[in-house]
Amino acid sequence: MKTKITLSGEVASGKTTVGKLLAGTLGYEFVSLGVRMRKRAEKEGLHITEFQKKCKENPLIDQEIDDDFSNFCNQKDSLVIDYRMGFKFVENAFHVFLRISEEDAVERLKSANRPDESFETVNERNESFKSQFLNSYQVDYTQEYHYDLVINVTNKTGEEIAQTIINYLNFKNNEKENYTSTEQW
Repeated sequence: MKTKITLSGEVASGKTTVGKLLAGTLGYEFVSLGVRMRKRAEKEGLHITEFQKKCKENPLIDQEIDDDFSNFCNQKDSLVIDYRMGFKFVENAFHVFLRISEEDAVERLKSANRPDESFETVNERNESFKSQFLNSYQVDYTQEYHYDLVINVTNKTGEEIAQTIINYLNFKNNEKENYTSTEQW
């Protein structure tokens, strides 16, 4: 089984919640680019959306951040990684995309009461991320073909999503073992 799982997805899709649940269940370490970005934005005296705009205007900042974070991730095993561009930069990983409707994302943000995020800007933030990565890497991170598994998280709890990922990984691992053992005969 691959020793790293990357979680990508749209705003409020549950990447952090699911990531922490997966890490706890699997005994892996959870790391998040979003947490690092928020800390850096705060250090620079910027709101996260202002920092995101700064990254969009200067792709070199994105590249510096991605180089640093992906190097960290690629040097370790047993990680669950909250990282929209993980499919591009993290090697030997199982890549998951969490898809959510804008309406559900707004509801999640309202109930989460996160002071640094506005539920009124979900679509704007999603489009900004998409544009930012197209600008920096010419890659649309929302395209499903980048991922090993895509989950529609609408009306699902974090526990259900984490269990879906674990079940899929177990199925794929068993499928591979069965194929390999059959292959030997």
